Amino acid sequence: MKSLVVDSSSGGTGSGGSTEDIIARSGSDAKVTWIDTVKFVVNTITHVLIGFVFIYTIWVCWKYGLEKIFAWHVVLCMTGFNLLMAEAILLFYSGNTWSQVMLHPQRRTVHWILQVVGSLCVIVGIALEYYWRDINNKLHFHDTHSILGLVALILMLLSMTNGVGALFSVELRRKIKPVYMKLGHQFVGLCCFVIGMAALVLGFDKKIFRNNSTPEMRTTLQVFTVLVILTSSLGVIRTILSQLKTLFR
Repeated sequence: MKSLVVDSSSGGTGSGGSTEDIIARSGSDAKVTWIDTVKFVVNTITHVLIGFVFIYTIWVCWKYGLEKIFAWHVVLCMTGFNLLMAEAILLFYSGNTWSQVMLHPQRRTVHWILQVVGSLCVIVGIALEYYWRDINNKLHFHDTHSILGLVALILMLLSMTNGVGALFSVELRRKIKPVYMKLGHQFVGLCCFVIGMAALVLGFDKKIFRNNSTPEMRTTLQVFTVLVILTSSLGVIRTILSQLKTLFR
């Protein structure tokens, strides 16, 4: 029986992470340690939390009325950040079961596809919110939730730009060291994800959730989302710290 184990230091928000982190183990050499078990449990819980928050949000939007523009702002931003971007980060994590069978180049491909689709969801979602507020004569970017969303959007566009550089870092190595491209993409991408998810946390206090959910459930959604931020970011933070140590040696 063969299995692939990828060190969590290869995790990242972009094409970052070295290919040598992939270690093949087979037969009696493949021993499951308690650390592997903890990683598996944490990763499983993370996916359960992501799924719960996503499904419940869709239900709230359905109850609110999917024919309304604002409902699609919530659906698309939740899909972009909480589902697709979180999965794009987690697929580099060694405890992530659904991506363990992939080689690093395959993970990079799936990563940028998830990131592009997730980014498009967020862009359309924010555009719909802007249009909805405009036709209803409401202020734009007037509270912490919307300001965080705008900052996340700007960082997302920047992350997509340097993500292209990170994807072709080997080809561009004569102009800039690949580690700088990857490190920049990972750091900006992590900031984008954390700030975007923080906007979602504040969004659970919006009227659509207040009118279609209980206070206890809104608190639960906020706690679950914060936990997803923490568990999804661990691998990326470890990668960034590892690359910083390499740079300053």
